[in-house]
Formats: sequence, C-alpha cells, structure tokens
Amino acid sequence: MLDHAAAAAAGAAHGQLASEVAAGIGISGHKVVAEGARAQLLVLPGILRIDVRPLEDGLQVIPRVLGDMPLGWEVDPSAMTDYGHTAEETRLPALVAFRLAVWDEAQPLAGRVVVSYTRGAEHGPTHFSAHAVIQEVSADR
Repeated sequence: MLDHAAAAAAGAAHGQLASEVAAGIGISGHKVVAEGARAQLLVLPGILRIDVRPLEDGLQVIPRVLGDMPLGWEVDPSAMTDYGHTAEETRLPALVAFRLAVWDEAQPLAGRVVVSYTRGAEHGPTHFSAHAVIQEVSADR
C-alpha cells in the first residue's frame, strides 16, 4: 500500500518527494498558492490526497481519501504556533499538525501531517510546505 516510488511519481508534477520509513512512507512537498485557490499539496496514490487553500484570515487543509475507506483526521493542538495572527504579526512561519488514520480492512494506516505556511503580503500568495509520515499499524491500535 505504501509504495514510495508510486508516491514520488504521482506527486512529481507537484514537486513531491517520497521516501521509505520504518513500516511506512514519508512524503513532502511545497507549493505557492493564490488566495482562495485550492491546490494539491501531498498525494499518496489510492489512499489519500491533501489539498490546501489560503483564505483571507487563515488557511484550510482538506484531506480526501482516494478509496472506500474511513478517514480519521484531527488537529494536533500541541503543534500550533501563532495561529490566528496575520503574516505581519507572526514571528515564524505558521505551523499546524494533524493526526490521521485510514481504516483499510487489509492494512490500517496512521500518521501525522505537518503543514507550515508563510504569506509575503496581505492577500498575496501563500507558500505552503508539508511533510507527512504514514505507517502501517495493527487493527487494534
């Protein structure tokens, strides 16, 4: 399920990189996105796609399962920094992390996605970068 070569190929047009990690995969990518536009940031073929959309006063991160599997997705509140401030008020690039689970009957998956973003000027484009580590887990975890 977690084929790093397939993930690298699927995201190549978007600058995505993929690598093997213990019992899973690491994927990373970055993209500059105009305010209000929705863009793919990360993709794991047949499993998950993560889109981002900069808004006037924040951001939207949109996970989408690419199969018939339930998705668990939540913000990790311990990883949030300077959320809710304007770009000019933020000391460092804004950072938010998410925990996820994909309940595939054959092989459940769990992981974390970290998204960082900066905006150069009010209502200007936003630069997103993201890294995800997704691993195979046992069904009882």
